Amino acid sequence: MIPTYKMEDFPSHKTLAHFFRLERFEDLSWPKDLQWPHKHDFYEIIWVTEGTFTHTIDYHDIFIQTGTLLITAPGQIHLLHTPEKVKGYSIAFTEQFLLAHHTQESVFELTFLEDSFTKPYLCLDESMQQELRAIIDPLTAELDRPVKVPLIINGLLFVLLNRIQRFMHNDPVALKDTFQVVLLKRFKKLIAQHYREATPLTFYADKLHISANYLNKIVRQLTGKTAGEMIRDRGLIEAKRMLVYCNLPIGDISDQLGFKDFSYFSRQFKKQEGVSPAAYRKRMHEKYLNR
Repeated sequence: MIPTYKMEDFPSHKTLAHFFRLERFEDLSWPKDLQWPHKHDFYEIIWVTEGTFTHTIDYHDIFIQTGTLLITAPGQIHLLHTPEKVKGYSIAFTEQFLLAHHTQESVFELTFLEDSFTKPYLCLDESMQQELRAIIDPLTAELDRPVKVPLIINGLLFVLLNRIQRFMHNDPVALKDTFQVVLLKRFKKLIAQHYREATPLTFYADKLHISANYLNKIVRQLTGKTAGEMIRDRGLIEAKRMLVYCNLPIGDISDQLGFKDFSYFSRQFKKQEGVSPAAYRKRMHEKYLNR
């Protein structure tokens, strides 16, 4: 089984309870007997200021270099190759901490946090790095105080996240009205809860109190995908995890993930990954489990 680490598993003096941590990446205290790959139950943003390495997230290899921002959401499987050669910042926080001082709608507008399943990194230019540093410096100063004020830390974190949101979505398509952005976020939350159940699109639309056609229209406008494709994509992400770390027959995995039939599952998987589920399982076992 893939371990899931909590924030308290990474001891640090630059932390606020078990809700927020900002530490120099090279100074991180790693859990004893840390296992790779692993998952977190918190969000983590890593700003690489020096070093190059490969970041494997949900079994996709991404080459990272200086000036890159990595975003990892709770539950994502990731692996850092040679992290000891990296310098930068690790910013970790829980959704509970964000919601402590902000409305759910304002947190939902930070769509890049969930887009990490499809867009898990950003290359920063010098201007972007200066903007982030102007927020991280006072955050670090507050964490160094003997008495930390949660409201100040929360406010600065929210400014930082909104700045990253602007960096990640500086195209006109992404800057739709707030209602649509919040609706998409809620749709993603529902997918996370129900993607295994093979529920029809009308189920999600009813939960959101809109028509299926309108839901599909909004999703396509904001993501370029249909609502059905988003549901299938989430199932295929879980399929990749199960193919690597479960010994279930592939047909049983297809059934558990709510696909119509095995041949449909196999076609959808090959369309996304370029190989059959069986070939993918064999390749990943050779890469990660037989080292």
